[in-house]
Amino acid sequence: MNDTVKMFLISLIVSVLVLIFLGPQIMKMNGMVPANQALAPQTAPPRAAAPPVTAPIKSETPQPIAAPDYLGITVKKARSLANSEGIVIIEEEQRDAPDKRPGEILEQQPPPGTMLTTRELRVIVAKGKDNVKIPAVLGKSLEEATAELEALGFEVGEPIPKDSNKTPGTVLGQDPPPNSRMDSGSEIKLTIASLPMIEVPKITGKYLRSAKKLLQEAGLESGKIRRQEHPEHGANYVLRQNPAAGDKVPFGTEVNLVVVAPN
Repeated sequence: MNDTVKMFLISLIVSVLVLIFLGPQIMKMNGMVPANQALAPQTAPPRAAAPPVTAPIKSETPQPIAAPDYLGITVKKARSLANSEGIVIIEEEQRDAPDKRPGEILEQQPPPGTMLTTRELRVIVAKGKDNVKIPAVLGKSLEEATAELEALGFEVGEPIPKDSNKTPGTVLGQDPPPNSRMDSGSEIKLTIASLPMIEVPKITGKYLRSAKKLLQEAGLESGKIRRQEHPEHGANYVLRQNPAAGDKVPFGTEVNLVVVAPN
């Protein structure tokens, strides 16, 4: 074999080896895909997780109610009743009505029994009088005084209690004073008698008969009596009391006692 043939065979072998070992790298560099990879199924990229579904927030809406019947009562009383239902009373107009009490509701919208679309109720009330003379209600019961003042169109505020030996609820004072003049619809403040608060005497350390006498003299009552044994004190010795000595309580309050049981 001459040298030319040898050189050709060597070149051919080297070319084959280069194709075997370097062929894939060359194809990759040139953007070519080997046949075995071209036939492989393509894997889809992973899908992003769907965002969580958030339930819509339900708004708190008041339940529909029928309009109450406030005709014939004062707007003050109507507001007191409407407050528990969350209804707002709006006074739109005052109208002359000589045969009605000042502040009495003459008309209302929506009418009684109509379903309310909102919690507002608009009213027309009887017009009050100007420069009305305030009567003297001193010495009367709170109920009598309130009825007399409201009949003239005045508003009676929350009564102010005061310790007194008079019958509880008796009117002791009024502001403004009697015979003053004010427009109807104005507020009158009344001071009424209340039972005096009594200081509880100390009855621990005494015996039951003496303890009851002290309570009675103070205007209090002996309440429940519980007995228990005690190694040092004799029967009916008062060990504890409730309410405690020095507490302020209403007239007639019961004081519970723990006393020594009989041997």
